[in-house]
Amino acid sequence: MLNRRNNLGVLSLALLVTVSGVAWASEEDIPSFKKRGDVEKTFFGRVGSAVVKVARSKPQKVSLLSHELKLDTPKRGRAELTLKMEYYGLVTKRRYTADVSLTLDTSDKDNWEVIDLRYADTNPNVIGPNEKKIQEMKRAFNK
Repeated sequence: MLNRRNNLGVLSLALLVTVSGVAWASEEDIPSFKKRGDVEKTFFGRVGSAVVKVARSKPQKVSLLSHELKLDTPKRGRAELTLKMEYYGLVTKRRYTADVSLTLDTSDKDNWEVIDLRYADTNPNVIGPNEKKIQEMKRAFNK
């Protein structure tokens, strides 16, 4: 009789843990304001990836390593976005890093505008990045 009660207790506890786990899994789907940086990181990764793909011909495995957004720099209503990207060469398969720097007009909080865009990378290719296409990205980002 005592063993049967212990087994029922263990079974009840296991059921409770399982049900709690299901409730916990559904709570994970709710976004947290403390983790809102994940959305920014995804967006900034897409921005950096677009710049690298325009700057270099056929980069492979483009990804964001880090980002930094400095608001009200160098003056009020401006921001400096610095992205550290990595990509691999199509032919060489070597890893290269790229620095993308954007100066943004943030005076309208819902409608930011790219004022300046700078690009540099560690790829020693003599052709270099396509500066004309990089500067055209400013217009594309502001559409």
